[in-house]
Amino acid sequence: RKRLQVSDDETVRPLEWQCGSGRGAIARSAGTLCQINQSIRNKSMAEWRGNFGIDSDEEANLDEAGRGDDGPGSRSQPSRDGLIVLIDCRDSMRQQTNSANQTLIKMSFKCAKTVLKRKALASDRDLVAVVLFGCGKCSNPDMRHVLTLQPLEQPGADRIKQLGRLAELDAAALETEIGRSAPEVSISDAIWTCQSIFSACTVRLGYRRIFMLTNDDNPHDGDQHKRAQLRTKILDLQQTEIELLIIPLLPTASGANLFDCRRFYFDNLLPENERPEQGSDLLAELLQNVDSKAAIRRAQVRLSIRLGPGMSLPVSVYNLTRRCTVPTAERLHRATNERVKRTTRKFLTDTAEVLMPTDLKKAAVVNGKKVLFEQEEVKQMRRLAETGLSLIAFYPMSAMKSHYHIGPASFIYPDEVAAQGSVCLFTGLLKACLDKNRFALCSYTPRSNAVTSLVALLPQAEVRDPDTGAQSVPPGFHLVHLPFADDFRKLTFDQEADELRKCQAAEEELKLAGALIERTVADKWSPEMHCNPALQAYQSQLEAIALDKAEPRQFTDTTRMSERDIAHSAKAVDRFL
Repeated sequence: RKRLQVSDDETVRPLEWQCGSGRGAIARSAGTLCQINQSIRNKSMAEWRGNFGIDSDEEANLDEAGRGDDGPGSRSQPSRDGLIVLIDCRDSMRQQTNSANQTLIKMSFKCAKTVLKRKALASDRDLVAVVLFGCGKCSNPDMRHVLTLQPLEQPGADRIKQLGRLAELDAAALETEIGRSAPEVSISDAIWTCQSIFSACTVRLGYRRIFMLTNDDNPHDGDQHKRAQLRTKILDLQQTEIELLIIPLLPTASGANLFDCRRFYFDNLLPENERPEQGSDLLAELLQNVDSKAAIRRAQVRLSIRLGPGMSLPVSVYNLTRRCTVPTAERLHRATNERVKRTTRKFLTDTAEVLMPTDLKKAAVVNGKKVLFEQEEVKQMRRLAETGLSLIAFYPMSAMKSHYHIGPASFIYPDEVAAQGSVCLFTGLLKACLDKNRFALCSYTPRSNAVTSLVALLPQAEVRDPDTGAQSVPPGFHLVHLPFADDFRKLTFDQEADELRKCQAAEEELKLAGALIERTVADKWSPEMHCNPALQAYQSQLEAIALDKAEPRQFTDTTRMSERDIAHSAKAVDRFL
């Protein structure tokens, strides 16, 4: 039978758990945390948990350290989401214009079109529907003035084209397409329709959300019956775990330039993280608002930090950054253009007998002989430690070097759902680390058969925008992967260093180099300023083909200096060269 050999690199060795002051640090820190736990309750962290830390889905793509079978610390949830874009089509949306002299209903259709385009490019397996209310036409005679424009399906080119066409229609043509304005519509009927669409969906969904685009900050003013129905329906959504997010538009139905949420939406109907913002009257601002609400923060894994004997802290691990790549190409049948599924089978070379997975073994050559291992034995060999984070010791931040960072970092936050009081204990640990300027060294096993790695928990304090008061940096710990002693390479550059010491730059050369740096320096920088040009080119080409555009959408390559910047620093470069 065919043998599969394991290389020497896969040899498993037990970890050295004995660390200088590790056990003493655990005992001391446990006592300190118990004292802090009684007195500290950070309100800002509780607020952030409502917006970030209670998601139950798991990342579809795990980092290298997280691959493996699901262990007791993980809870797998469906990765497909459902989204319904609910658009207000009453008179105020058709007549009110924004600062760009564009009606709000056209801006809403453009926003819905962009949402579908981004879904098609980023997560095409998600389901999206578009529902209109306050229009003359209807899909269900019992739900008057509510039209299901697009059912809950995967986004496609035809649906994007339809929304783009509606955004370009004039008032008369739009009235022919969707009917006249119907101010007597009950918004509770529109929400009931969205709820029914989700209920009729046969696909198991992770998140179910409704984006309601409207400029009415005081719905059904003067009609207490419809107002009470709407309030009841919003509460029903919360009980069925459907999120309703209001996307406010300006100017409002009353002509004001401020969407006053206190008139209806702030009376404890919506959770704090779902309450509408101030509002926007430009498409760019509207899309930015939609993006901030559309981002679903999924927990990569849920586990516990073992702080000492009998003391553990449930936390969730999140990926703040992940490489965005071009989707993998799919194989299609030449004749029918259908997707082709590829399967692999193993055969005996002598008898052509099909081998089952249980027939295969792995082997390691020891002393010239092959030692065979069952598949389950190999998995057991990898299970060196219990799933989770185990505290080793606390060290000063000066011991943490930037070149120790060997993999993508994650972010951890307490899981209040798993255990009440987790936020309080986590807050105490975070505050103590910030006050003492220390980080926690831990061993990290994300899955039951995943490789155990050495990580540092770097504390991060909360930062809020001084103008708006919105949270710009959340409080928590960054989980940074560290190298083991075997991972370091001992390289020497004695000869090169001698040559560098011999090459002394003249004073004039130093001045020219300084002038070059001053000419090309930028005030502020962030990786978010640079889009991946390869991904941008791919998406623009795909969009042009799918939507029958004559030319691909032009984009700016921010990884290159602009002509303006080149001209600004050209003289300094010439002088330096």
